[in-house]
Amino acid sequence: MKGIRSLLVALLLAPLAALCATGTIATASVLPPTHRGLYAIWYERMPAVMELPYITGAQVVAQWGELETAEGQYDFSQLEAQMKQLHAQHKPFTVQVNGNKKPAWLFERVPCLPEPLGVQVRDAQGTLMYWHPVFERAYGNFLRAYAAFLKQSPYRASLLGVRQNFNAIGTEHWRVPNDKMALSQWRVPPGARAGEPFTPALGKAYQARVLELFVKEFPPDLRVFVRNSIEPDLRRSFEQDFKKGRLCWFHTSSEMEPRKGVSGQYEQFLADCRTGKTLAYAEPWASAWGDHGGKSDPRWCSPPQWNYWRLLCDLHCGVSFIACYANDLEVARSGRYLAGKDPAAETARFKDEFDAAFRFAAKYAGYHASPQVSPGAWVAFREGDALTGDYTFLMQRQPDHTREVKKTGPDDQRFGAWARLLPRDQTMQLLLDETFAASLATQTAELRVTYLDRGTGSFDVQAAGRTFHTQCSDTGRWKTIVWELSHPAFEKNDASAHLRLRALGADLTLNMVEVARK
Repeated sequence: MKGIRSLLVALLLAPLAALCATGTIATASVLPPTHRGLYAIWYERMPAVMELPYITGAQVVAQWGELETAEGQYDFSQLEAQMKQLHAQHKPFTVQVNGNKKPAWLFERVPCLPEPLGVQVRDAQGTLMYWHPVFERAYGNFLRAYAAFLKQSPYRASLLGVRQNFNAIGTEHWRVPNDKMALSQWRVPPGARAGEPFTPALGKAYQARVLELFVKEFPPDLRVFVRNSIEPDLRRSFEQDFKKGRLCWFHTSSEMEPRKGVSGQYEQFLADCRTGKTLAYAEPWASAWGDHGGKSDPRWCSPPQWNYWRLLCDLHCGVSFIACYANDLEVARSGRYLAGKDPAAETARFKDEFDAAFRFAAKYAGYHASPQVSPGAWVAFREGDALTGDYTFLMQRQPDHTREVKKTGPDDQRFGAWARLLPRDQTMQLLLDETFAASLATQTAELRVTYLDRGTGSFDVQAAGRTFHTQCSDTGRWKTIVWELSHPAFEKNDASAHLRLRALGADLTLNMVEVARK
């Protein structure tokens, strides 16, 4: 531990990306961020999840319409009460002001479509014309007051960051369908100006001005997380603000892999956050069962497998602050799943699997660009249909003769949504980040291999000058074998790899190889 503390001090004195690994895996070496870890969200019905030992923090959330009680009059007591409670619990938090409900007075001054444009609009009067000058001026005035409130808060030290919302249509949306653009469909309050018909250019200009206001009002005192679903040209306009750390990224679309239409958000994390340039906060699209906002999405694998691979995806993408639905956390805490108004489902057989997945994610979150002090390195084997390839963390697999398999092994274990099959008598070669490998030379580490115990073959692993062997016993269950490495010296073999794994006598199905500090 003394060596790790010395490295942390050295990293504190280093520029953000000054120290680079020398191996094939090009990784910045930066200080892991303060308050990295798991964040509980939507936990009002399940407050006990905050007591789980791996929960770092939580969320503070309110509606713009509830905070602005009249034009130019703001009541932030709702936010302050939540912030005070979490500060007293020593839990850092994000703050978000959503736009599902808009200030009531705007409906007397701004045209509106007398129907909701999507499920995020919860105002009975309908959807406001957000590109109208009165609307934009009102939101700008609110943001200035909001920033001033946060900056003077006695609980500011616990504030991880502000989630940036455009709050145009609901909280996240901004496009108006073609059949709703005609001004004849929009109700204009007496004495109000009609406004312009919607165009994408008007929407983008609104977003640019709102983001400019966030940059002006919140940093450098407050960290701002920007939605990484913004248009590419808007991303480029604020590129320097991300490079300087004035802005960070977040999204609410985390899943096992990107669904159609959102892969760019994952790629943004890979480009800017995994590389150590800036920070990422991520929230899942839905629970492991697919529940979100009163809807339920289909799942092609079991809940523990979905939860596990979603967490691995976030770690792979360089997410330092991983939000988790409380109903998933409750499974890890009590073995029960609570969804909507339904009675709690008994999911006790999943309890340990959810708990183990959360513990793993909490251990690694925030270390993706810190190989000198990372608790370990790993590669989770897959191919996938989007964001293709293994999920990696300071370790990668070289090209080989393995093939992807899906939905293999028991559903009640977290591993088998994806895996790779290593054919009999074939080898797998793995390469460590060299900075991480070198940092283990004076320490004790563990080599862990998670495999499907099927058949009666065996396998061996060569690592750090030693060979380890395991015999399968055909239980049909996933197992993890652990070997200790004392002061390991990871030299590259003839295949320019640090580890070699070989299947003997039968095919071998693998989930993960991990090298971890002990």
